[in-house]
Amino acid sequence: MAARRQEKALPGAAVTTADQLLDFLRRSVGTYNHPVGTCRIGTDPASVTDSQLRVHGIGGLRVADASVMPSIPAANTNAAVLAIAERAADLIADRDL
Repeated sequence: MAARRQEKALPGAAVTTADQLLDFLRRSVGTYNHPVGTCRIGTDPASVTDSQLRVHGIGGLRVADASVMPSIPAANTNAAVLAIAERAADLIADRDL
């Protein structure tokens, strides 16, 4: 591994100036986000789903993913999406909650 330690993996040996480094960063860095809220739960005219995850005005259609979250959580969305999926399964199976 000693030979590999001497080489720059990224952005590479050809990047030597601050301008080149900035150019590399602009081309390779992106945001890390979890979009939510495109089918948010609510009762106002802008909401798409109700508290039962049903799409307003369309029978037999539910949404069970991060898009039903009315706001962006302060943490990773994975656990919240799992909870939404569990709730959706109960709703679809018509189990008492």
